Amino acid sequence: MSSTNTAAAVYGGDEINAIVLDIGLYSTRIGYAGDDFPKVIVLSYHAKDADGKYLFDGSLDFPKENREVLSIVKDGMVKDWPAAIAQWRHYFDTVLALDYAEQPLLVTEPVWAPQEYRQKLVETIFAEFDFPALYLAKTPTCISFQQGRLSCLVVDIGHDCASVVPVVDGMCLLKNSMRTHYAGHFLNDHIEDLLLEKFDMLESAAKYAVKTKEATKYPEMAKWTTRTLPALTALFKEYQHQKTYTEFKELLLETPDKKITKTTTYLEDDIRTMEFPAGQIIEVSLERFAIADALFEPGLHPFHLENFAKKYPPNNGELAISSPYDDYRPMKRARKAETEATPTPVPENGVQTIRGLSQMITHALASVDIDLRTSIAHNVIVTGGTSLIPQLTERLNTELLSANPGLKVRLHALGNANERTNQTWIGASVLASLGAFHQMWVSPAEYEEAGPERIFTQRFR
Repeated sequence: MSSTNTAAAVYGGDEINAIVLDIGLYSTRIGYAGDDFPKVIVLSYHAKDADGKYLFDGSLDFPKENREVLSIVKDGMVKDWPAAIAQWRHYFDTVLALDYAEQPLLVTEPVWAPQEYRQKLVETIFAEFDFPALYLAKTPTCISFQQGRLSCLVVDIGHDCASVVPVVDGMCLLKNSMRTHYAGHFLNDHIEDLLLEKFDMLESAAKYAVKTKEATKYPEMAKWTTRTLPALTALFKEYQHQKTYTEFKELLLETPDKKITKTTTYLEDDIRTMEFPAGQIIEVSLERFAIADALFEPGLHPFHLENFAKKYPPNNGELAISSPYDDYRPMKRARKAETEATPTPVPENGVQTIRGLSQMITHALASVDIDLRTSIAHNVIVTGGTSLIPQLTERLNTELLSANPGLKVRLHALGNANERTNQTWIGASVLASLGAFHQMWVSPAEYEEAGPERIFTQRFR
């Protein structure tokens, strides 16, 4: 039997129990294809103990001398390969107790992953594990399968990136895809910027440092006692502080119904409070709306601190990806039909340097072929953990309808928070459990025989 057909012959439809590995910057998810939810949801961070053993998840919260907490993933791609391999192996073996020889692996990847990364990902997995076959699936494709909308526009607002990707018949249109870093971590930085600028008397101690505390209302000083702690690294402290900023984001942020300007006052009476680890309680009103508004209008909400400003240079979201497997070809038509397309908005100076969320979606819609635009606009899927900020989808719907009067834009967002944050994994689970999917698996022998270029351009599309 030819090695090209080996995987398809051995793994037929529902008889296999494939494994799904969804690699994200904030969390990595692992589980069985066909299940509703992953078995493992673990933060994509690691540390090491004194003996050099890798530590993950809850172990990262224990304050130990000289312990550094480091990220494994950046922009949806593995950056620390030894740590990634150790993390995957730990959960493959201890939680799932895999029989590698009997279970193929589906791995998710972002659309902007370069060829070098994709090749290293596949070859590393084949070298380190004994999976008999593998498949790479793009995250927007997985999301489209979860929704049962194989032609759609996937708007994924995650921790590190906000991306907009048109999908046609399950295939991502890479040249029309967009991405910025105006996403969850961007909001965390705005929160830290606000706290340092406006609440400069706020005690910054994280939960691990607090032994006892009394509730006080800011600007009253915190009344707390500290635990006896070893010498802690800056990376450990930053990891813990980010948890506080994430709690602030999830508890207090709310999207305003329209953009906030210097004259906006109607939100100043909408006050919310938050108690920080050392017991101080702060009140925020307009600021909690302004930070969320930065997703839509990043240029209107500059940082106070220079180090944050440098971290986020102007970004219009354009990826300029050109790929041989982005092979949708529009049908021929009269030139008049082209002129009826919704024009791409162009600023007065002719150059768009910053695009917020709505502008990025509008630009992506305008860039796709006119034959696809109506169906894609009717199936805009909003997903990702940061999309759960209250009123975000309502604001997005209002702005998209206003900016695209010639299109019937319809948003689709899962109401269940757990489903939305795990939507890529769930979609990959659906995809890998399809009866016809057995034809898609690639074995190590086929990969070696056909070569990376052919596999990536013809199979992992």
